[in-house]
Amino acid sequence: MIDIHTPASRNYFTDEELQCRCTFCARSRDQGEREAGSASNMRADFLAHLNRVLERVYCRPMPVSSGYRCQHHPEESFKRRRVEQGGKTWIPGDHPCGVGVDIRIHGSAAHVLMRSLHVYNWFHLQKNQPQPFTAICPHQRGRTEERFIHIGGNNLAPGRPRPWLWTY
Repeated sequence: MIDIHTPASRNYFTDEELQCRCTFCARSRDQGEREAGSASNMRADFLAHLNRVLERVYCRPMPVSSGYRCQHHPEESFKRRRVEQGGKTWIPGDHPCGVGVDIRIHGSAAHVLMRSLHVYNWFHLQKNQPQPFTAICPHQRGRTEERFIHIGGNNLAPGRPRPWLWTY
């Protein structure tokens, strides 16, 4: 049985890999603004679940290719513009809410990671608890170094139905 409540023995994710990597935040950090796009914007409960999955189910490194994203991040700016041009209200996604990461992974390791996340969610359901991962979305086309799985835990944003699955 997988222990889904006891904290992991340590944090496996560095602040550097979880912080926003856009040029705005990088420039701000270079100018001494340490909190610009900081990894501290990631929700602690979401990271606790990721650490437990890594330590107790997946048991392999999970390299983060994208963690927190500020409002200036090119991907988030593009999404916001596209939604607003369509006359709709922007609802922040997983990354800007601090409950989303993209794990750089491909091939059989990607399959094992997806299975591990589903098993971890299943254990929560067996205890009548909400699923911590409400989006498990693979991007497995193109060059292998660009492949990833998005893991999201956004369940508080109205207008974003969860659990949900999409592909890239």
